[in-house]
Amino acid sequence: MTPNQTLNGRYKVIRSLGEGGMANVYLAHDLILDRDVAVKLIRIDMQDDESALRRFQREALATTELVHPNIVGVYDIGEDHGLNYLVMEYVDGENLKQYIHDNFPLDFKQIIKIMKQILNGVETAHLHGIIHRDLKPQNILIDKNGNAKITDFGIALANEDSSFTKTNSVIGSVQYLSPEQVRGHVATQQSDIYSLGIILFEMLTGKVPFEGESAVSIAIKHYQDQVPFVRSYDDRIPQPLENVVLKATAKNQMDRYSNIQEMSEDLDSTLNPERASEDRFVAGEQNEETIVLDQAEIDQKLNTFTPESGDAKIRYSTNNKVNYPKNVPQKESHRPKHRHPIRRRALFTFLVMVAFIGSILIAFKLSSPRMVNVPGLTGMTQNAATVKLSKSQLGIGKVTKSASNKINYGSVIATLPTAGKSVQQGIKVNLEVSIGPNSFDTDNYVGGDFSSTKKQLEKKGFTIKEHQIETTKFDNGRIISQSVVAGQVVVPRVTTITFTTAR
Repeated sequence: MTPNQTLNGRYKVIRSLGEGGMANVYLAHDLILDRDVAVKLIRIDMQDDESALRRFQREALATTELVHPNIVGVYDIGEDHGLNYLVMEYVDGENLKQYIHDNFPLDFKQIIKIMKQILNGVETAHLHGIIHRDLKPQNILIDKNGNAKITDFGIALANEDSSFTKTNSVIGSVQYLSPEQVRGHVATQQSDIYSLGIILFEMLTGKVPFEGESAVSIAIKHYQDQVPFVRSYDDRIPQPLENVVLKATAKNQMDRYSNIQEMSEDLDSTLNPERASEDRFVAGEQNEETIVLDQAEIDQKLNTFTPESGDAKIRYSTNNKVNYPKNVPQKESHRPKHRHPIRRRALFTFLVMVAFIGSILIAFKLSSPRMVNVPGLTGMTQNAATVKLSKSQLGIGKVTKSASNKINYGSVIATLPTAGKSVQQGIKVNLEVSIGPNSFDTDNYVGGDFSSTKKQLEKKGFTIKEHQIETTKFDNGRIISQSVVAGQVVVPRVTTITFTTAR
């Protein structure tokens, strides 16, 4: 599509908003209702793809009945010269993934506010019997007023529809995929709840819980690994808020919230003082069952793992029994009998086990990442902090700017993870850097030394200039007058003071 092209004489294309694997999205103007809309158009090379068309139609059917302020509305569906399109509400903003990147770290109250809106939208879908199955920050839009709206119901599934469970494909985005979806099982409300827990994890930490070299390796981690504690990234996160993440992302669906309302009510009270001493949530024990997956690639990868071995390449099978023929007479051995064969066999087995365990411990020690403590950086300049982090084999993460009445301009206010926290060598540490105080009462600097005054004020964020004049009334380098009068309240980072000095 090109700008100014019109669909069915009604939707005039303005510009592209984004391109995807199945469809492209454009900003358009509805010439009849005089409003901007978003038009999703199946890509030309996908117009004859039956699965793409079914997904497209599924999204239209799923969302036309979902009218809610936190769900992107669908206005129209049509076809023009063989081009299938969907007309949707236009949200002027950015997706949650980009919003987290641009605004991290987010205030806890803001996180709860956004999360509540997302939960409200998902609850409406669930009440209509629709499971989203692909909840992720990229499918949640944040408008200019900070309101969240869920989009992309292209793989949404009605509760009674089991057609997708008969295929060999894993549906959903792997970074936010529930363990049961990894195994190819039918998605449930609890599957969406798991994805919401991962989204909350990312809002709190700025990261996804599991990374890997491939989609398969990440999927395996979702199936077998515990989601990390968010408080290990930032111990300022309230325990009740961490507990919401842990309960939502429990491996067993029975340990998760029974529905969205229960999760929403729990989230509501996470900042209440009476919950401040709450213990960490612990899910029930998992059943040790043999898992058989339909997905060929994931099955092959999972068979190199055991629940206890982590990344150890140990193959296992459920068919290790050897069937011996029955009623076959055993030949009598003519070998001489040795004394204490059981004792020798036990000793040999013991030595083998010791060697085996020892090799595992050595391998674990060698492969384990080295842990280091985050150094104290408060009060240091950003450059000095960078050097100190480098000496500790740590990197610089995101740098945010904040006003501070106590920390000088350009110096570190705080770090995330916090100072003293034990972390893996090589991780990036986020810095909060001072932009000086928001306001400052200007002193009377007349008669003072210009050099020392300049250094003092530049630390506060002021821009300092000097104008020298010949005089015998003041010693060289002394301040004769100042451009900002004493007692005037100013914002240092946007204020320039010019001093007239003697020479």
